[in-house]
Amino acid sequence: MNMGIPRLFKLPEHKRFNYQPLYYDPEKERKEERNREIERELGINKDEVYIPKIRHGSFRSHYRKEHKIKSISNIRLVLIIIILFFVAYLILFR
Repeated sequence: MNMGIPRLFKLPEHKRFNYQPLYYDPEKERKEERNREIERELGINKDEVYIPKIRHGSFRSHYRKEHKIKSISNIRLVLIIIILFFVAYLILFR
């Protein structure tokens, strides 16, 4: 029995961590996902319905978006260069 001085505040106890490390293998995950896709394609697994990821025109729309993004970034780059030349002109020749 602890017969010490009574305290107004309880002292905090040390923290306990229940950490259980997990091992993640990306190669194993990739293989398992591929096996599930193959089973769905072949109809082995009746629980899941096979939905193909590639649809008609999906590549075309992807490249249109990519081209639009590149053109916008090129226009932005040209505008920045023009502004920098204008600022350099104002600083050097005034």
